Amino acid sequence: MMKLERRYWPWGILLLGCLVFAVLVFTRPEQSSPPIQRRIWQVEAIEVQPRRLGAVLTLYGEIETPALMRAVAQKNSRVVEVRAREGRSVSRGQLLVALDSKDFEPDVVRARADVAELQAQLRLEKERYAASLEALRHERELLQLLQSQASRMEKLKRRNLGSEAALDQARMEMERQALAVNARKLEVAQHPARLSQIEARLDRAQAILAQARLALERSRIQAPFSGIVAEVAVAPGDYVKANQLLVSLYPVDALEVRAKIPAPYQYTVLQTLAAGQLLEARGESLGIPFDLQLKRLAGEAEAGGIDALFSVRQAEGVSLRLALPVTVQLSLPPSDHVAPVPYGALYGSDRIYRIHDGRLESLQVKTVGNYPHEGEDWVLVHSPRLKQGDLILLTHLPAAAEGLPVEAKVIGGR
Repeated sequence: MMKLERRYWPWGILLLGCLVFAVLVFTRPEQSSPPIQRRIWQVEAIEVQPRRLGAVLTLYGEIETPALMRAVAQKNSRVVEVRAREGRSVSRGQLLVALDSKDFEPDVVRARADVAELQAQLRLEKERYAASLEALRHERELLQLLQSQASRMEKLKRRNLGSEAALDQARMEMERQALAVNARKLEVAQHPARLSQIEARLDRAQAILAQARLALERSRIQAPFSGIVAEVAVAPGDYVKANQLLVSLYPVDALEVRAKIPAPYQYTVLQTLAAGQLLEARGESLGIPFDLQLKRLAGEAEAGGIDALFSVRQAEGVSLRLALPVTVQLSLPPSDHVAPVPYGALYGSDRIYRIHDGRLESLQVKTVGNYPHEGEDWVLVHSPRLKQGDLILLTHLPAAAEGLPVEAKVIGGR
């Protein structure tokens, strides 16, 4: 009997434990779940004041010139002297490169001889013409004499005082002289044509002589203006061919900056230029500031924009060079109802967020251009929905969306 009771003890203990666990579960104190709090983003914002402002468009270009002089060899020759040095300043009339004059002088001598020969032919033709006129006068007088003689012979023949043979001989002499007169008249009539031929050949020879003299003169390349040597393509002793580049030079007062104006701003710039207004600009290259003025636009536009050409007004003592990169700050005409905001306030290229009643509102805007603000580049934006005193989100939120709750800290009014 004792053994049977011991056998049920483990089951009794297990049952007791279950009863105790159940009592603890049902008698435990109830805990309330914590309330769910919606997250509010802490952000920074600025207060904007839309007004009339002029944008500054930042462009990137390089220096070029339409007045680049490229001196080439007039004919095959050898370089005997090079005084130009790349990058050096030169004065008007200064010798740059000299070719061997012996390669050019024979052409001048031949051309001069041809001119002298044709001038002699011209004088000879004029003298021949004067002699032909005199000879024609005598030939006509002789023809009249022969005609009179033939007339007398006919009278004598009718009176039977002259022979038939003498009459025929007189007529023959008259006809022969008539042919001589006609030949002389033809020679006189051909004089203007012969004279024109000689004069034309003389003009051609004189042109060849002038060309030969010019080639000889240009064998010594001199600076036609004061400027900067852009390139020296030869050295003393080089053999050059006709039309081969020798040296290039450009004037310092004819520099331009070519920069591309983006397509969205083309219309504004075109309207301003069409109205006769000149747009001022500021350029900087390698830390050198200088003034610019928009003069004209390129004749062809591309999908990405159109090239603008600015005249360079260098400060005294500043020497710019071709192909230098230039940052251009172009001042655009003022626009109404625009507000400057930092670039960080833009979402994409045409959206900002306004804070109203603690929530974000999406605003689609049009960017007008850059705006300098305390040493930084801000952007001018335009939207008819912008109002005075609006708070614009500055903190760039990756989860920014319409209606997002925020708590704004205003960092300044603008």
